[in-house]
Amino acid sequence: MSRNEAQEAALRRVLREARAQQPPDIDWAGSEERLLRLAERSARPTPRPKFALAWAGLALAAVVALWLVHERSGVAPRLAPPEVVEATEPLRKNAEQLAVGARVEAGERELSVDHAKRATWTLAPHSSAQLTEKGERIALRLERGSVLSEVVPSSRPETFVVEAAGTRVAVHGTVFRVALEGGRVIVQVREGTVAVGPIGAVPAFFLKAPAHGDFVSDGRSGSIDGRPLGDSEERRPAPVRAAPLRPSAAPSSSSSSSGPTLEGSTELPLEPSINDIEAGFARIVDTTSDCFGRNTASAEGVQITVRTALGLHIESSGAVSKVDFQPPLSPEVEACAVSGISGVVFAASLQGAKVTRMLELKR
Repeated sequence: MSRNEAQEAALRRVLREARAQQPPDIDWAGSEERLLRLAERSARPTPRPKFALAWAGLALAAVVALWLVHERSGVAPRLAPPEVVEATEPLRKNAEQLAVGARVEAGERELSVDHAKRATWTLAPHSSAQLTEKGERIALRLERGSVLSEVVPSSRPETFVVEAAGTRVAVHGTVFRVALEGGRVIVQVREGTVAVGPIGAVPAFFLKAPAHGDFVSDGRSGSIDGRPLGDSEERRPAPVRAAPLRPSAAPSSSSSSSGPTLEGSTELPLEPSINDIEAGFARIVDTTSDCFGRNTASAEGVQITVRTALGLHIESSGAVSKVDFQPPLSPEVEACAVSGISGVVFAASLQGAKVTRMLELKR
């Protein structure tokens, strides 16, 4: 086959293939309509919209935002790393390593002192206290700030004492806070009971949880939960010289109202001494325990234990004019105890005293 014949054969093959393909359907009417509209718009000028650039920018921002949402829809957002917080657990000291008289000071953080199986006291930041006793009784003197004490309950009286300014706070099992604020002593009792009074004198106030006390620095007056109690130092009578009453003398109606007889040259104390109070309470505890044992029934091998707070109002003559058990005892036990307590007479004083003690009775 010559070269010309080969070219002709190829051309015929291309023609056959072109004829075999179907031409596409063209919408001639639609195309004509679009061309007419385009020509009409080109003939008249279109006014440029105001703020065209601003709208274009907003449209572009919307497109970008949609693209970002689409791209990141399956990706979890990154979270900022958690803030690192320094541990604020209180520093701790072992009381066995502290000598009596040691001063304990808290800096920027709380400081706790542990007496194994007995008590833990925690100084607030920038507070200080001095350990004054660590034998059978734990005692400390708060010098500034506040201290929170947690005392393990005990049958022994006054196992833990806090002194602040001229105030003494004594307990035998409780959770309480003592603070020095503006020259006053603030006592907050969360659990149990505390007795509050002047240092070296008979406790004058009794706080049972939950309670809040606000006292003057000498502990002789203040308020408990907003109720004023006690007399201020300025209103106290000046000491007078009087003859002491006999401890066994029962008060008469006239003596209780007019006070001790002014006779002789012996000066009565403002209130009974601590030794006299403790001696009288020893007799009262024996009397009450005996009444509890004789008037409480129990099954063989079963021990019954009752804890109660005994409040006494001691007159200036030394006689007991009011007895209060909280919580109350059974009617038989309480009647027997009140009868026995009425026979206990304390030493005479100028103003008497109000005393509260915790009792643990067993049968």
